[in-house]
Amino acid sequence: MLRINRVFASSLVFLVAGAMAPAGANASGISKLLHMHPKAAQTGEARIVVTVYNRGALFQDVKVDGKVYTVLPHQALEIKAPNGTPVYANSTGAGYNKGDLLFSINPSMKGATVSFN
Repeated sequence: MLRINRVFASSLVFLVAGAMAPAGANASGISKLLHMHPKAAQTGEARIVVTVYNRGALFQDVKVDGKVYTVLPHQALEIKAPNGTPVYANSTGAGYNKGDLLFSINPSMKGATVSFN
């Protein structure tokens, strides 16, 4: 029941935002995640920005630093985290299972887009 409510609430936000946004607006800007790792906050360590894009027709959950985030179908999510932060699948998708490591953030990924479904 919680998952249905979360999806409904997320869908409602996108519907309202889409109705208010101009036709040429970038939809990926709506679903940004500003994630600050506690260690980075204390040390002033630079964060790396990586975008994850869900190519699939179903929503997918990713887990970053113990927190779960939902990436809606055909939507993007921007992750800002320090070097070495692992990103795990928190739902089953094409080619991976819940709990699988999708990738670890590293400096060569700065500004890159990682697609999955």
